[in-house]
This record gives sequence, structure tokens and C-alpha cells, in this order.
Amino acid sequence: MQRLVHRIEKLLTCLGTLLLVVPTSTPSFGTTLDLTRTVIIDEGRDSITSKAALMLQEELAKRSGIILPIIKKASSHDLVIRIGTTTSTGDKQVPDAKEAYRISIDGNSINLLGRDPRGAMFAVGHLIRLADYSEGKISLTLTKPIATMPDVPFRVHQLAYRNTANTYDAWTIEMYEQYIRELIFFGCNGIEIIPCLEPDKKDGPVMKETMRTMNRKLATLIHSYGLDVWLWSPVMADGCEDITNSEGTKLAWEKRQAMFASYPYIDHLFVPGGDDGDAPAEHLMPFLKGLFPLLKTLHPQAKLWVSNQTFTTAENNYFFDYLQQDDLDWLTGVVYGPWTKIGHQEMRARIPNRIQIRRYPDINHTVRCQYPVKDWDPVFANTVGREPMMPQPSAQRHIYLRYRPITNGFGTYSDGIHDDLNKQMWNVLGWDPRTDPNVFLEEYGKLWWGPALAQDVALGLQMLEENWQGPILENETITKSLVLWENVSTHCHDFDSNWRAQMYLLRARYDAFVQKKAQAEQQYEKQALSALAKASVVGVPQAIANATALLAQADTPSTPGLLESIKQLGPMLLKSIGYQLSVRGPYFARNPERGAMLDWLDQPVNDRLWLEQRFQHILLLDDHAAQLKALKEIIDWTKPGPEGFYDNLGTIGQFAHVVYPQTWHQDPSGLHSPRVAFPYYKADHATFQLSQETFQSANISFEKKPNSIANSHRQELRMSWQSQIATHFGDPLRMLYHGLDPTAQYRLKVTYAGRYHPTMSLIANGGYLIHGPLKQPVPILPVEFRIPRAATQNGTLELEWNLVEGRGCMVSEVWLMKD
Repeated sequence: MQRLVHRIEKLLTCLGTLLLVVPTSTPSFGTTLDLTRTVIIDEGRDSITSKAALMLQEELAKRSGIILPIIKKASSHDLVIRIGTTTSTGDKQVPDAKEAYRISIDGNSINLLGRDPRGAMFAVGHLIRLADYSEGKISLTLTKPIATMPDVPFRVHQLAYRNTANTYDAWTIEMYEQYIRELIFFGCNGIEIIPCLEPDKKDGPVMKETMRTMNRKLATLIHSYGLDVWLWSPVMADGCEDITNSEGTKLAWEKRQAMFASYPYIDHLFVPGGDDGDAPAEHLMPFLKGLFPLLKTLHPQAKLWVSNQTFTTAENNYFFDYLQQDDLDWLTGVVYGPWTKIGHQEMRARIPNRIQIRRYPDINHTVRCQYPVKDWDPVFANTVGREPMMPQPSAQRHIYLRYRPITNGFGTYSDGIHDDLNKQMWNVLGWDPRTDPNVFLEEYGKLWWGPALAQDVALGLQMLEENWQGPILENETITKSLVLWENVSTHCHDFDSNWRAQMYLLRARYDAFVQKKAQAEQQYEKQALSALAKASVVGVPQAIANATALLAQADTPSTPGLLESIKQLGPMLLKSIGYQLSVRGPYFARNPERGAMLDWLDQPVNDRLWLEQRFQHILLLDDHAAQLKALKEIIDWTKPGPEGFYDNLGTIGQFAHVVYPQTWHQDPSGLHSPRVAFPYYKADHATFQLSQETFQSANISFEKKPNSIANSHRQELRMSWQSQIATHFGDPLRMLYHGLDPTAQYRLKVTYAGRYHPTMSLIANGGYLIHGPLKQPVPILPVEFRIPRAATQNGTLELEWNLVEGRGCMVSEVWLMKD
């Protein structure tokens, strides 16, 4: 960025500050205006409008190669761009609201006027979105004046410089500045950073500076653009703090007071009540009350926020009672974040109206998160993983609008730029919820691919979302999206440095590779099962050897060219944006689920690992009949017998008997409805063991009490065990069957699997106990129960699992079999 500034200053010295031309015709609405020889007039009286003018100059130059001079006084130019505020111009037509602005044409001027300096900054961002670019030319078509103001006051994104991020920790301050500018284009008015209480700490191998040093620079940078500086700072998150006693509280206050003093600007402090943070509510709230004066002394305008994430029912009751106090002027608002156990509506109903609510939506994860991908094929969940490139224009728009009336804005949770489109979608909706998504997508495409490719990019982004809809083997959009993105990339003139172009091409290639991989491995497994069926003829050892060889066909990639093309994009993305696509060097992602997509290319997407482990056990059996029986069990695994039912819970289209109290559109987070869950399962044993320790630790923190650690012995998982239907926060999981034989005896077989390791009870038809408190078996094995005849004598059966202990109900497979 600094180099560009010096280059511009040098060029301006050569060109002079005035480009005198003969005036032509007066510009008007509806005509295409040539901005090639326009000048920029900064009429503001503050540093923010000057920053806006510089941003306009530099961003137009990047896209056209033309550097428009910035001057202080108009001359005889045929067209000028004026940047200012109502204070400097006296304009009465700008909406009377903070951050509002008006874009208009008046005489030979394009006016970008804000109600305040921040409004002028947003007007500039909007003009950058509206303009058209080509090499050596800038043009603008404005059909009518634009007068607009934001819908919500908080439009914030978390850009934390920490090892958890799959890109940010590799950035320089110049990279941060460019990205913050691009968020401003669409209306972002705040950046949330994560401070470190230790002044000299670096928590990742790719960091160029200490966390404290970078965060201080970020605070200054954010403030220079007129945006709010937010800090996200948990309490008792690392096991080294304890505010449940007076001495620990004093030490925690002192640490934060020193941290506050080191920051040049703090506008908002957000303290999560959990995820991260493990301070009990009855200690957290008094702690924050005592912390606030320390914050205000150093940053008089700063505001304090808190969330009730992971609070138990008892903690929530304490929390909401506490908020009824009259002397609560120190608390500005409550944040609704992931793992909040009540809904948005209940939150608003239990909080006094004087207290604002800000959302903290997880827009950067696909699974094990607040808003998992709807009806996602397990093949994708076990390959592209938790942090892939994930443009979701339709889903994110729905999630935003679903809870918009209840909250005062948002601060998104993001740990990388893989969710870039989602951030910008929240920005435009936070400004105007009526925004046409197609217009937004084309503006997004035009900004970073140019006008000629804008429509193709808009379509391609929608197609990437559609790639994940429905069973992967049947999805025809995947091939079409690959063709489109390959074509877009071929015509992208700056592809070698355009990280967005590289990123979405990688996703298109990855989806296509995984689809071909799944199609091939499904066939290999079918062939292997056919080979096992011949065991009585060729012998068990030979049948197993034949099946093993057929499964091993997966060792040779079905599309080696596509695989290589994916790997080639890795170094490009590392160079252009610091994308950490592998845990190995030179990338050094924190762990495989933090966007390390290159580490999942060889992940099996059939039952190969489970089958090979079963083969080892079967070959150790001394009884030939027992061996044949075990092989038959494998072959007939999904067959429930005549008039029976088999549900593979979690695999799209294969769990028709699950009862949904609310649809996804009503409850996209699955707060009070079943949702598909995916455990962390990787073919690599070391990462699997690490993941088990991580999830057990998370469960302990979530439940606020010790939890038994599951057997750490490695058990390979069937694909049907790599997804479950889950419910949360004590809600039961129900399944309903109709058309049963009233005279028959039924048996139930269930596979309990999932990362929560819950203890559950099971009741049939509201009154028949099938089993009492039962812990998820270790190792995972199906368990069988007899259904009382009286329970099915009316031809229907409702099964209800209730949580006894744990984080939520989880069930992977259910067979209802007729004896």
C-alpha cells in the first residue's frame, strides 16, 4: 500500500494537480459518464474524508490504471467527484441518520455526501461498486440519485490475528488495510480483533509480529477509516485465570487494565460468556461491573457487551434476572452467539428494551457450528471439511433476514477469507435488507473480475452453493460449475494475483474431484461386497483378499489431472493471501479442519477403512461358520428384512422417519429441531487422536462439569457412523413410523455414535420404556431391543430419545425389523 502511495505521489508531481480540458456537455442521469479525466475534490474537514478520497483514487487506479488527481478546489474540468459531508456543504437531501449518504449529479459534479465522515466513506465505497472499469477507462451510469442510510447500527466482522485463522495470522498490516477497505465498499462499520493479555506472545508459526504489536497497528488503522474498534476478550478461557475468588479477580482486572492501556483506541469490548470463556455467570457479571470503570478511565467512549454462550439453564436464569437491575448503565448490550441455549425471540423477551442485542453469527463454518450446511452430503463433510471456500448467498441471506427484526446488528465470527462472500452479503443486508441478491453478486463480480465477467462470476457463486445441495452422486451442477469457473479464470487478466479467482476455482475443482472420487469408490465397494458374497465358494481368506484388492483401487486417483490442478493452486493462494491449505510446510495450518483442504484429498469416502479392520477380526476367528456369518452381516448391513425399515440418519434422503418440529427455514441453527451432525474423522491416526482430546475438552467446558473420557482406542468408522441426527439442549429426538402390522412382533436395532458421547433413554409411544439411561457404547456397535407388541398394535410407532447426560442426543442408524 505504501509503495502505491509513493507511486501515485510521484506521478502526480509529473502530471500536476490540474488537468484543464474544454468543458463538454452537462452530465445527466441515465447517461454513461466518462470518468477517465475526472478529478477528485476533497471538501471534507477531517482526516476520514481525506482517507475516503485517497481510497477512491487508489481503488480506481487498481482497476483502470488511471490515477485521478485529488484537489481542494474546483477548476474548469468537465467533470469532478466531490467528497464531503452535510457539515461542509449544507446539503439538506442526505437522510437524517448516522452514516447516511447521498450520491447525485449536480452540474458538472458527481457528489458523494455523507451525513457524517463515515457516511462519506460509504458513499465512496458505493461509487467504487457502481463504476465500470477497463484498462485506461472508468465510466459510471447513474439512473437516479441514491439517498440511503443503514438498516442496523452494527455491521462488524471479526478479523483476528491468531493461529486459529487460516489466513489472517500470515498477513501484514498492508494486507489488512486492503481487506478492510473492501469490507467498507459494502457497508462494514467495525472490525473486531482479539487482544492478547501477554504482550510478547506469538501463538502461530507464520506470524510476522507479536499479537500485541499487530493488534495495536490494527486499532490505529481501523480508527483511521472511521470504523469502530471492537475487542473480543474472554475470561477464564485458558485455565490460567480464576475470577471465582477475590485474589483471582484482582489479577484478572490488572491484566486487562494493562491491556486496555496498550491500545490507542477501543470503542467496544465484547466478553463472551462461553466458547471461549468458562467463567460462571454469577461471577462473570460482577467481574464485568468492576471491569467497566477501568475501561472507561482509559477509553471514555468505550462500551461493554457480554454474551450468554454455553450458559446452563440456571446460569441463564441468573443472567436475565441480573439484567433487570436499574443500575446497569455500564452494560450496552448482549450478544447472541453460537451455543446459546435459547432462541433470539426468547432472548429479546427476557432482556429490557434499553439493552441492545448484537448477533455473533458463525458464517465461516460448515459443520460443528451454529449454522451447518442444510442437507449436506457426508462425502462433502468428510473432504472439503469445516472451513472450505463457502459462498452461500442464498443460505446466508435467509439466516440474516430470519432474525433481523429482533437484533440491532451483527459482528460475524470469521477465521479466514474463505467466507468472503458471506461477509459482504451480511454487509449489504445490514445496510439494506431489500438488496437484490443478483445485483449484489454482479457488483461483487465486477469489483474483482471486471464488468465483462461480472455476470458469469455471479452465476458461478450461486452454482458453488448449489454444488452442495442434494446427494453428491446425482448433482449435475458440479460439472457445470467447474466448466464455468475454468472459463472465468482463463479470461481473468490478473489471475496470478487475484486470490478470489484462485479460491473459487479451487472450490470448483475440489467439488468435481470429490464427486468423481465418490462415484469411483462407491463402485469399488460394490465390487468388494460382491467378492465377499463368493466366500462360501472361494473360501473366506481368498474372498477377503479379493475384496481388499478391489477396495485398494482407490489408491490410484480416478482423475489425476484434476487432483494435480488442485494442488497447483495451493502455492498460488499461499502467495497471494497467505492461505494455509495444509498443516505441513510451507502452509502450517493450525490443524486439518482449519481450512487445510489439501490434507483431505485422500480421505476415503466409502467404508474401506471399516471393512479392512473388520476383515482383520474375521480372519482371526477359528470357526468357519462364524466367519461366513460375519461376512454376511457386512453384506446385508442395510437390509432390515421383509416389511422392515432402515434409516441412515445423517445421510441425505435416507432418514424419512425423523420428526422435525420446525423446518430449516424456521430454525436454520437447529436450536430446537434435529440437525445433521458430523464427528471429526480423518484417515490419519495421529490427527484423529488429537481431535478426540479436543472434543472431549470442549464437552467438559460446555457442560461445566467433568466428563468421562472415551476409550482412545482407534476404531474405524463406517460412512453411516460419520454422520448422525442430533438434537441439543435437552430437546428429544423423535422418529415416527406408520403402516405397521398390528399383529407383528418388532425388534429395534440402533447405532449410537457421535462426538458428544451422550447418555440417553428411549421411550416408545410415550409410555413404553425401551431402555433406561444408556451411555454411547465404546467401541461403537449396534444394540438391539424388543418392542412390546402393545406399542405397535395401532399400526404406528413413535420413538423418543431423551438426553440424560451430555451435550445433545445423537443417533446414527435405526433398523425397525419385523420378526
